[in-house]
This record gives sequence, structure tokens and C-alpha cells, in this order.
Amino acid sequence: MTATSTGIRCFPVRYGPGTEIVSSVHQMMEANQLKSVFIMSCVGSVRSAKLRMPATGEFKELTTPHEIVSLVGTFDEKIHHLHGSFSNSQGNVIGGHIQGESLIVFTTAELMLAECEDVTFSREYDPESGYDELVIHKKSSIGDK
Repeated sequence: MTATSTGIRCFPVRYGPGTEIVSSVHQMMEANQLKSVFIMSCVGSVRSAKLRMPATGEFKELTTPHEIVSLVGTFDEKIHHLHGSFSNSQGNVIGGHIQGESLIVFTTAELMLAECEDVTFSREYDPESGYDELVIHKKSSIGDK
């Protein structure tokens, strides 16, 4: 494993009720020509989400308002890999892998997004894990944005 140091640029965004978070981040990336983004912070609430549980592959759907306790992950130009934790009105927390474009804002979602300036992300199949995993590419000094 090789680690690469990179500068970052921060993009604070707020999404309102009814907005789907994942597709909105991808639209923001396209509009700003961003290639490698990660979530630094996210607070707010969702009215729905679809989560994949670890190991079992079972899906759980949230269909009532939940607070966003944690939302972390990476975006490349086409793919995202996000994990989230959400609490219901009794304070019970559920978490898992965010499936598709399923995060619909309930009241607000305030995100601090960051772009890695000197690298790009992609995903390649890893036979060891059985999933498409993150690959980090150093940008060339000429012409890469």
C-alpha cells in the first residue's frame, strides 16, 4: 500500500427537503469539474435511505425520518462508496453501506465536501474482497484537472 499526500479544496453545500444527496453531489462534481471527492462532515436528516448490511448483503430501507449521525465516503466521477449511520425518533441507530441514490433529505443536509487536488479516484475489481475497490492515481503535472 502506498500513501500519497495531496492538497484539498473544501466545498460547503446545503441540500434542502426532498433532495437526493448522492446524485446532487455527483451533479456538483460535474459542474465544478471535480474528480476525487470525499465527505469531511455531514449533519442533517433523511426521510429515506437504503442500506446494505455487512456480510449478509441484506438490505434495510429507512422509510421514516432519521437524523444523520455519520455519513462518510468517497466519490469518483461515476461511482460512490458511502457508509452511513442514522438514528430514529427513539435514538436507535442503524448503519450500513449506502445503496444507490437513496438518501432523500428530510429537513436539511449540510455537507463539507473536499476534493483531493493531486489525485484522482477510480474503482477496480479486487478478487480478494470480491468488490470494486478504491484505486488512487497521482495526477500528471500537465493538463490534469
